[in-house]
Amino acid sequence: MSLFLSIVLTGRNDDYGGDFRERFFRTLRFNHRELTARGIAHEFVLTEWAPDPARRLLVDFVKETIPDIADEVFTAYIVDPAYQDALTLNPHLKYLEYVAKNVAIRRASGDYILASNCDVYFGRRILDVLAGRALQPRTVYRAVRHDLEMSATPSDWDALEDPGSLDAPPRPLKLPLMLGGTGDFVLLDRETFHELRGFNEVYRLARMGVDANFMLKAFSSGVQIVDIGGPVYHVNHVGSYRVSRDTYAGREHEAPWGNRQWHYHGVVYENPPSWGLRDAPMRALAGGRWRLDFDLHAVPPLVDLRRVVLAVDRVGQPQLRRYKK
Repeated sequence: MSLFLSIVLTGRNDDYGGDFRERFFRTLRFNHRELTARGIAHEFVLTEWAPDPARRLLVDFVKETIPDIADEVFTAYIVDPAYQDALTLNPHLKYLEYVAKNVAIRRASGDYILASNCDVYFGRRILDVLAGRALQPRTVYRAVRHDLEMSATPSDWDALEDPGSLDAPPRPLKLPLMLGGTGDFVLLDRETFHELRGFNEVYRLARMGVDANFMLKAFSSGVQIVDIGGPVYHVNHVGSYRVSRDTYAGREHEAPWGNRQWHYHGVVYENPPSWGLRDAPMRALAGGRWRLDFDLHAVPPLVDLRRVVLAVDRVGQPQLRRYKK
């Protein structure tokens, strides 16, 4: 019997947002508990991207803090920091989030893959849909994002669904791309994720907008985009874009997420066949962990303009249109 769901995450032990490990452990424990209670066969696949060699690995804390998550349910790919240095095109961009997610997407084994983040709770409606196995192939499922206050530490449904815990009213998803907190919930069958070759690895100057750019890629390839019908809950934190964006007003090029004023609404990309560090040497470690060692042959070219296409209308404005190879 094949595995139904792979949940792809990325992070490292760097205190991102002040209490990263605590946020991660709370959501991981909650989501694993609720998925298990509903009989949803699942795995978590974590890419620990460019960890600091002077610190303990994040995955080691996971094993200590949540020992009931078995090795076969939690797999980690630890990526040599040299890949960050070799791949980034922006000295302010210290974490290539979506290349990291591609590493896990490439190696996940579930029939469906959910790309999410380490501080996101899955709502009841999402769990109900997953339990009913009502998903369709070649369909990207999206979810409205509810932002919780930074002080929120929900451990049960009453606390999670308390409207008083919201930091701001949620923004509705809008056709055709269903954008808004996109990176927190992108659910798609594995075959189509591989057909699209994951998130954009051609443009590596920013991580903001890369999730939205994937939605354009899916739309232009004839893949449906629908609302799954219920929310995810994201815990706000220091350093997030929504909380800290005004800090970089007028100097957006210095932002740690990169300058989001790039043309992600109009560029269609085509990753190389080696997307997701396919050619990186990989060796097994203990406890469901794998190490991706550095090899320059696994690094794509710095610039490959043959792999981007810009769709414009007659007055020079970007438009959404089906892109055929």
